[in-house]
Amino acid sequence: MPDILCNYYSTVYGIINKHEEKFTVPQGTTVEGVLELLIKKYGGRLEEHLYSEGVICGKYYKTAAVYVNKKRIQWLQDFPDGIKTKVNDGDVLSLGLIMGGG
Repeated sequence: MPDILCNYYSTVYGIINKHEEKFTVPQGTTVEGVLELLIKKYGGRLEEHLYSEGVICGKYYKTAAVYVNKKRIQWLQDFPDGIKTKVNDGDVLSLGLIMGGG
């Protein structure tokens, strides 16, 4: 059973009110499964801050605002299965808007 760490930023932190949280999840759990677990734990309001939805060129999309081990889940070269990617022991999921600058 994988142990994972979820880091919370920006609006997600504002809802959850903690910076990080550790979970042990069943083998085979996906990133989407972790997001569903969090929505069940913290309520539907969290969902609007975890997902982006819209229409591009007439096609509906829904994607998660999640980084896995510092890589965006939308980067198909790293995560060809997207949010259906299975989490592994030691994975770090970062949730919420992450900003940087200098």
